[in-house]
Amino acid sequence: MRKITLEEQKQLMLDMLVNYTEFCDAHGLKYFLTGGTMLGAVRHQGFIPWDDDIDVGMPRHDYEEFLRIYPAERTNPDYDFMTYHDEPDLYVSSGKFYHNKTILKEAADSDLQIGVYLDVFPLDNVGDSLDDAKKLFEDTMAIRRKIDVQNWKIIKERAWYKNAVIAAVKAVSPKGVRPKLIRELDETCMRFAGAQMTAYVGFVCAAHNGLKEILKREWFDEYIKVPFEQYEFMIPACYHEILTGFYNGDYMQLPPEEKRKSHHVYDAVWID
Repeated sequence: MRKITLEEQKQLMLDMLVNYTEFCDAHGLKYFLTGGTMLGAVRHQGFIPWDDDIDVGMPRHDYEEFLRIYPAERTNPDYDFMTYHDEPDLYVSSGKFYHNKTILKEAADSDLQIGVYLDVFPLDNVGDSLDDAKKLFEDTMAIRRKIDVQNWKIIKERAWYKNAVIAAVKAVSPKGVRPKLIRELDETCMRFAGAQMTAYVGFVCAAHNGLKEILKREWFDEYIKVPFEQYEFMIPACYHEILTGFYNGDYMQLPPEEKRKSHHVYDAVWID
């Protein structure tokens, strides 16, 4: 199998993003760049130079509609969409829009084979009160900590003492419970599910900064198109408020040079 270079991966992901967003536009589904991809669009007008993935978000109602219609109406046979409903060994509760002629070898404890992908995160209702929102985030973070243990894998790129801790924790952790935990996480995320957005929303299935990522509904009322590489894609008009919550302080300031590196560890190959 021929290895896919980082630049090839980026071009593949960009082509997939164009196809995904065109499908969403054709079916009236809301989407937007999120996470590091939104930051890249605002700060770099494209990929963060040392980043190697693409994150998109969809309000939960649009996300569920995408799950329903995409399999029958996909416009490129090389692209598929996967959730834990389709593949019980998927290690996250969010979806992956992937290239089925590739394999991505990730640092996750899973035998699942999936190609180069875009992460598609549902933006969930988390309640009309701040107390409800905090409770939902705390409940989902407790489940995600258990999933993290299931997903940990010993890899050579990690310091030996960290691998030793991972090995010790996994040795005393229950085996084979990840599918149940993933279902529990997804069901918990949808505690306030509905077509109308609540006062507070969030990416509770994947929040990295805990309660700091509780977001206000009105920040997602309007969208604007911004440059990303040679294309334009949607982001919320209130991107400043969202990015401030995600990244703290001045998100336009570049991090120290020693921190300008990818947080992913994987290889990608073409399927012969």
